[in-house]
Amino acid sequence: MEIANYTLKEYFDQKKSPCLSFNVYSLKDLAVKKDEKLHRSDYFQVILLQEGEISQHIEHENFQLLSNQISVVFPHQINAFESDENVNGIVVQFDEVLFCSDLLKNELISYSNDLINKLNHVVLEGDTFSKINHYAVQILDLFKNLSPIKKEQIRFYIKIMLLEIIEAAHQNYKGFQAPDQLDYFARFKTLIEANYKSKRTVTYYKDELQITSKKLNEICKSKTGNTALTIIHERILTEIKRLLIFSGKNHKEIAYELGFDSPSALNKFVYAKLKETPSELKESLSQIYKY
Repeated sequence: MEIANYTLKEYFDQKKSPCLSFNVYSLKDLAVKKDEKLHRSDYFQVILLQEGEISQHIEHENFQLLSNQISVVFPHQINAFESDENVNGIVVQFDEVLFCSDLLKNELISYSNDLINKLNHVVLEGDTFSKINHYAVQILDLFKNLSPIKKEQIRFYIKIMLLEIIEAAHQNYKGFQAPDQLDYFARFKTLIEANYKSKRTVTYYKDELQITSKKLNEICKSKTGNTALTIIHERILTEIKRLLIFSGKNHKEIAYELGFDSPSALNKFVYAKLKETPSELKESLSQIYKY
């Protein structure tokens, strides 16, 4: 079966509007229809169900999402959902570059099975859901009439909402254990997070995991549809984007911080992956994240 791939950029291109680092819509909107098809995406997706029922498919699991429940779908997870006619709720989508908080990065970037199991389907008490839902309502209201200030407010609300969801999920599932040592993908992502500035070869990571390159690629393809090397490069690109837009550092400083031999090497890497220079990338990012 062919699995569709969705990106925020393609979504905004279809609407012929400037690309943003987030998207928000009501479950009553027609935009929901595209989510009925099995797909992967390059963004996180949070579904807050206020009323009704949703049949949700995530990887090999099927869930019935009910009122006052939340689902967080991680980038590259195969997923789809169908809702009944009485459904009411909010969907918030956002990319990884948005995370400048070390806590959020540490919580979300390694994508351990433990965290995924907790967040794919979150059952909450009424008061806790109401608190989190309040942030989602604020985000949707701000999104309806965007301005530079409102965009910044939305980014803060998304981070606060996520931290509340993570805390609630951890409290609800105290019996969960750390990921098993055989959870190679989670360990691979954790190793990348610790070493991506200096270790960029598949050989290093497969040796650390004590598996073959073929096995590592099979695991990565099953989890994300991408090779191990692509995942390593995606992490480096994410950090380049963060530094370009948020750090105030010049290209030379970014190049050396990320372990490139020279600004020219940084330029070649970015152009090979995105077909644009770091300067062009910074310009396009400034439109997405600032204005």
